[in-house]
Amino acid sequence: MTLPSVLLLAAVVATLWIAARSWLLPPFPGRTDFVLMQLSATWWSTSVAVESMVTAPADKLFWAEMAWMGIVCTPSLWAFFLWSYTRGELPARWRLVLVAVGLANWAMALTNDLHHLFYTATRPIDATPGAALVYSHGLLFYATTVYIYAFMVMSIVVTASGIHRATRAYRTHYLGFLVVMAVPWTANASYIFGNVTLFNQDPTAFSFLLMDGIFYWLITRRRLFELLPVARDALLDAVPDPVLVLDADGTVVEANPAGLALVRDGTPLGRRLADLPGLSALASWDAALPLALELDCGGDPRSFEATRVPLTSGGGAREAGAREVGRLLLLRDVTHRRRAEMRLEDSVRRLDLAHQETERRLLAEQEAKRALKGFLSMAAHEFKTPLAIIDGAAQILLLDAEGKAPAMLPRLEKIRRAVRRQVNILDTCLADDRLNDPAFTLHRDRVELPALLRAAAAAQCDAAPGRRIDLYLDDCPPWLTADGPMLELCVHNLLNNALKYSPPAKPVRLAVREEDGADGHWLALSVTDQGIGIPAGERDRVFDRFFRASNTGTAAGSGVGLNMVRRIALLHGGTVAVDSRLGEGSVFTLRLPLCREEALREAGNAGGMIGGGDRFLH
Repeated sequence: MTLPSVLLLAAVVATLWIAARSWLLPPFPGRTDFVLMQLSATWWSTSVAVESMVTAPADKLFWAEMAWMGIVCTPSLWAFFLWSYTRGELPARWRLVLVAVGLANWAMALTNDLHHLFYTATRPIDATPGAALVYSHGLLFYATTVYIYAFMVMSIVVTASGIHRATRAYRTHYLGFLVVMAVPWTANASYIFGNVTLFNQDPTAFSFLLMDGIFYWLITRRRLFELLPVARDALLDAVPDPVLVLDADGTVVEANPAGLALVRDGTPLGRRLADLPGLSALASWDAALPLALELDCGGDPRSFEATRVPLTSGGGAREAGAREVGRLLLLRDVTHRRRAEMRLEDSVRRLDLAHQETERRLLAEQEAKRALKGFLSMAAHEFKTPLAIIDGAAQILLLDAEGKAPAMLPRLEKIRRAVRRQVNILDTCLADDRLNDPAFTLHRDRVELPALLRAAAAAQCDAAPGRRIDLYLDDCPPWLTADGPMLELCVHNLLNNALKYSPPAKPVRLAVREEDGADGHWLALSVTDQGIGIPAGERDRVFDRFFRASNTGTAAGSGVGLNMVRRIALLHGGTVAVDSRLGEGSVFTLRLPLCREEALREAGNAGGMIGGGDRFLH
């Protein structure tokens, strides 16, 4: 064996190893074309190696003709591989065309003795036995060369396009393809156009040894064909949601474990999506619209949202006009979210029902409250009628008793006081009802304030025999604009409250004064008692409706009076406040806005209408 044959056989072994290694790698685009290209190159190198080992010129010519099958198919398959790797798998009919052209070319080479279209003549390079032959090329040789170089140009264009279009991770692969292509193509071009030989033979076959070395380095060191497929597989398996990879015909070609579990009867691989139970809706799905699926996964109904990703050739981003070679379907498991939404919808529905029921009950309660208020108002008016009759009868009896039965006078006065108490309670209830009416408005008019205060004090003393109320009206304006009955009700409640919670021997003080402040001109009406006082923690609540202080004991009361005082004060634009010490007494101050005109005292009444230090004692 000669050195050229040893080198060529080494190239054959290396090429076969690369073909086997490539076939065992995880699937990558164009793998079949790549392995066939390696086998075709092996055919070519083996033929050239045998040609270099045989000695007879006829045998050398025969093996030179045998090499043409590999010479034609190797560059063609290389171009097919690059196309499949960058743009998607070619249809099978193109491989049939390649095989047909290769066989026809091979047949023409083997019958060269009949037509001499490949080699017009051959001669040994020298007289040495087994010397290499020099071939004179014919027309078919050059036509085949043009055919081969067309695929070479196609390979360069496809690779350059792939470098431009691909993502950064793929560009290393494409640059490796360019380096590999440069070796045999440079050697062949040197032989065709420059008559450059190696060991007196075409150097193209020998260049495969160097090409195999580069491929070995790219596959083992740079992990050509391996890094991204393995990464894709690992990523696919790590995704917890089902993922299906479809080819252009809608057939499932790959699926992760979650995707395989979607089909209970067998495997989805190799089956059309339209034929899979529960997934057929995805086959005709318009990706422009979201798609929700309900699948029975082993007896456990699950909810999914489908996402479709077009797979285009080249591994890069989709461009206008790019060819779609398949689809990736991601079924996102939204069962927990869907169940949460259903629970939320159920809660909202139940809340709506509860809201409707609450509104119904509220309306019923409001209607009942209106009916009750109407009844109480009617009852109060009805009670006032017999009370007025009783009071009138008591007054007539008093007139007769003064002369005929003086002993009855105290009892008749007691009857009248009881009637007045009941009338005051009814007036309070009616006033509270009016204040609760949203349509209620004050009826303001000119009020003779001193007369109103004296009448209120006299009425309270009549209702509480033996009690004393001291009036201090020196600074009291003769009149003001207010709702007289409501203002009188305020004074009645403040005086009644003071008398109720103070000892019988202690007088109650009612004083009126004018105040000037940054917030205007005010009338201040204060009621002072020397009673039980209010606990410090309860003073802020004493004006709340129905609230009674904890130290009131068994004293009668409803907790409505002081609340009405505050509401009436607010309606007049005023305030009411309390200053109290527990066990020493309280001071309630009603402040009402006072116009300047109301503050002017009439000259003729300055000392006559209003007297200081008035006392009411019954």
